[in-house]
Parts: sequence; structure tokens; C-alpha cells
Amino acid sequence: MARNAQVARILTILDLLENHPSGMTVGDLHQRLTDRDHEASKRTVYRDLEALSQAGFPLFPDEGADENSTRWRLERNTKIHQYLMLTAKELFALFLARGALAPLQSTPFFEDLEGIFKKLEERLSQKQNQYLKELQNELKFEPGPAWGLGINPEILETLRAGCAEGQILEGTYYSVNSRTESMRKLGPHYLYYAQGGLYLVAEDLSDQKVKVFAVPRFKAVSMLDQAYEGKISTPDEVFLGGMAIYNGTAPEEVEIEFEPEVAHFVRERRWHPSQRITALENGRIRVQFELGHTPELTAWILGFGPAARVLKPTSLIQELRDQAMKLAKLYQG
Repeated sequence: MARNAQVARILTILDLLENHPSGMTVGDLHQRLTDRDHEASKRTVYRDLEALSQAGFPLFPDEGADENSTRWRLERNTKIHQYLMLTAKELFALFLARGALAPLQSTPFFEDLEGIFKKLEERLSQKQNQYLKELQNELKFEPGPAWGLGINPEILETLRAGCAEGQILEGTYYSVNSRTESMRKLGPHYLYYAQGGLYLVAEDLSDQKVKVFAVPRFKAVSMLDQAYEGKISTPDEVFLGGMAIYNGTAPEEVEIEFEPEVAHFVRERRWHPSQRITALENGRIRVQFELGHTPELTAWILGFGPAARVLKPTSLIQELRDQAMKLAKLYQG
């Protein structure tokens, strides 16, 4: 049995019991688990229930005439504090999600996040903590790109405060395009996380345009005693036509055919809200987007190599052809 199968099965058991306040027998649970394609015997289900109960989950058997008629009930809430109640499934999911926070280790947030979990652990029983940690070890997360490198905690707090209080920010920012530092006066909209990076979306008051600023590139920043009265944009407005953080040209129809070796990978993910997929013969697929030209789009397509072929627009085909020629020249000989 795969180790992750136990975690998935226990989550399903908690979900079933949470939705049946009057309780369920082992036979009921076994049948529901089988219906959901979990492979486990009745004895395995019974051991799962015993393990959850011994670990401190609020799980109680209402004794029947025999083991087969005993109904297992789950109390809906676990009391963390007099003002905070979590269901057993919520608590379980919270600690499993802790593994997904590994990319934050280099950020100013990580110490605060660890503090939150420490407070939760202090309010759980020793058995609960031990069991949760054992289950955490059975479900691993891809760490993803480490982000937050180079973020100054004081600068981040000033940017956050400017967004929260609606005050104009003034700071020194390094521009990659011009390779120069300059003083910027900004009307902050919000902080935006994308592709392993943290950005400030703000109006550049020098030209009244909403732009995207990488937080690590701020060298210094202060909040002025001056309210920002501009209209706050939405991410859909700012990143219209792009796949992530780049502003694209005017959106137009982009059509790409993918070969069978990458078709499943492409269709299993939502790359953009405008995405439309059509199945073709021999396992190929056609994907259509409404996108503008951005470096992200070009890099994404090139990442599939010859397994992706752009059908339109013509301008994107030409751009990819130029990039392919440059790559061929770079590696020639």
C-alpha cells in the first residue's frame, strides 16, 4: 500500500464522519471508501478509527450489540482556544499544508508562520501532535522555487502598511530595463504573489500608469503623510493578456497544437482563464487562449520544444522562429 494512500483514506474517513453526525458503522465506512476507490479491508478501517481515537481526535464509538453494529461518531469541533473552533478535518488539513510552506523559509513571514503552528501545537494533546506529525511525514510536497530572497523586512512592512492605509509611498527602486536606480513616488494598490516572487502593484505618479514592481528591488521606501486617492485596480485589469506578471500586448487568439507526449500534462492544468482545449486524432490536442505577447508566453511555448507548434498568430510564429534560430546559432558546433 502506498504511504500516501493511508493519508487520503483517513481524510475521507474524517470527511464521511463529519457529514454523518449520528455516526457510521465500520461496514458503512468500508462501503463508502470502496465506492470512492479506496482499497482497504474492514479490519484496516477499524484500525484507522482506533488510531484516530488514540491520537486524541474527538472520535467516539456508540456501542452496539456487536462490533458490526457499533456506530462511530466524530465531534464536529476541536477547541483550540475559547474563540477558535476547528473541525478535525480542518485541523488535519492545516498541518498537512504546513509542508507546502517550505518555499517561504527565506522570507520574513516564515518565523511568524512557525509561531502560529507552535501556538496550535501547545493547545493540542501530546498524542494529537504525535499523530499529526506522523501523517505529515507520509505526504510530501514539492518545495517549489524558494522566494522572498533579498526582501528587507522593514521595506516589506512599509509597503504593506502603505497598501493597508492608502498612503503614498516614496522609495528608491532599481529598474532592470534601464539598469539604474531612481526615486519613485507611488500610489499603492496591493502586494501580489506570482511564480515565486512578491510584487507591488502601484500607480507610478510620475506618469499616472499602474505598474508592477518587484519587492526585492526596492532599496529604501517610506510612507508619506499623504493619502492616495486613485482607483484601485484588479489583477484581471493589470495582467490582462498575460500569463503571470507581465503586461502583454492587446489580447488576441493564440492557437497551439501539442503532441501526445505532452498533451496529458497540458490538459491537466489551468494555464489561463481563457484556455480552451480540443481533442485531436492520435492523442494530440489544440489549445486556444486570448493572450498578448509576453516573455512568459514565449518561454512557456519554447519549454515544450518540438512537442508544441503555434498555429496563430503570425507574429508569435515569427517570434518563435527567431528565437529558435538564435538558439541554433548559440549551440552550433
